[in-house]
Amino acid sequence: MKKSIYLLALLISCVSCKNGTINNTVVLSGVYANVEQDTLFMTNITSENLLFKNEVQAIPLTNNTTFNYKFTLNKPSYFQIGRTFFYLSPGDSLVATLDGETRETATFKGKGAQANNYLSQVTYPMAGSYWGVKSASSEINDYKDVPEVFEKEVIQRLKSLNDLDQVSEDFKRLEKARIKFDYVNSLQKVQYLFYNKARNGEIVRKDIDSLTQEAKDYFIPYVKNFLDDFNNIEYLQLEVFQTVLDELKEEEFKTKYNLPEFSLELQEYILTDDLINGFKIEGYTNSFIEKLNTELKNIKNPDYLLAIKEEQNQYKSISNGQPASDLIMDKLDGSKIKLSDFKGKLIVVDLWATWCGPCMSLKPNFEALQEKYKDNDNLIFISLSIDTEKKWRTYFETHEPKGNQFHIQRSDLTNYKVTGIPRFFVIDKDLNIVDVFAPAPISRDLEELIKKNI
Repeated sequence: MKKSIYLLALLISCVSCKNGTINNTVVLSGVYANVEQDTLFMTNITSENLLFKNEVQAIPLTNNTTFNYKFTLNKPSYFQIGRTFFYLSPGDSLVATLDGETRETATFKGKGAQANNYLSQVTYPMAGSYWGVKSASSEINDYKDVPEVFEKEVIQRLKSLNDLDQVSEDFKRLEKARIKFDYVNSLQKVQYLFYNKARNGEIVRKDIDSLTQEAKDYFIPYVKNFLDDFNNIEYLQLEVFQTVLDELKEEEFKTKYNLPEFSLELQEYILTDDLINGFKIEGYTNSFIEKLNTELKNIKNPDYLLAIKEEQNQYKSISNGQPASDLIMDKLDGSKIKLSDFKGKLIVVDLWATWCGPCMSLKPNFEALQEKYKDNDNLIFISLSIDTEKKWRTYFETHEPKGNQFHIQRSDLTNYKVTGIPRFFVIDKDLNIVDVFAPAPISRDLEELIKKNI
């Protein structure tokens, strides 16, 4: 008996020793080309998508090129640097070759490499369609061809995934779900097929909406076949599932596809997501805060409640009348200038980038407003680019700079909750916020706001 107890204790001791040596360290090293910065920012997509936690790690770059970074990871998670996605597990040790301008050339060696070499070839979302009917349009003569064309893609991608022999079953399960929801999302984005055909003169643009609806009705049985297990909260790690979920939660969609009720976990997630997005849409207004306080009683998850509270505090800090965070901006002559240097004037800021189509289309409107008030010494207009500094400077080699053209790193705008552009700020003479979600200059609302505060 004593011998048995001794052996059991020894076994437990050995297991404990083994568990005690579990390697939770991840090593990520390599080269990052075509980037003009001394730091990479790596976001934990799993934590962000599942728990609304903004976990970003700063990875130093040596000579703006090489990196060698170690960190602790307790469970497998998806990460993102720029346009490159990773799947990292505790104990992984990867040597990566990355490029800031393209993700398809990314290569990985070492422990965990197979999963990430696979991910580098997973289609990056473009124009709202994950597989992009534009690239497949040569095979598509009629929208009825679309399901068959995309089913070929499903088969090909499943084969590539099943051929992997050095990845976990959890990774395969998640990536199979990605393939499934990529298929659904691509069918739901069939309008891009018709946009492409309209550009080629094959159909009339005014027929796009009716053809899209006709196609979606035809796709109903195909989509239903791929929605058999959507009620899995783990799928929220996948951006494409979140995109599909935006449609799944609409009553019209649920009725059309005869979907069961969402799980309580998903219902709570959807409500949290709607409330957090409410700040982005409505801002920190009395009406929205009243709605928020009513809905909070339906949320029990402590991570969700914390995320909402943090979002509320951040948006409160940039509401009307709050002090504006100072910004240090680059000038075309190579010097720096601060937002606070313009204290005493009403400041109107246009956030833009050369790659942002809506920004470029609004530029003439902003410049016209700037020209109209050019003789008013109580007012300053600032065009603030979040391009890479090289692209910003290159742009003005062929375009005349009009007014105050400055540049800033997007990461320096964190306090302003810049999640997308174009964005317009209005800041008063005492450097207090008037509106950092100001109207676009395409309407008269921005000018009315200026007149009211000048």
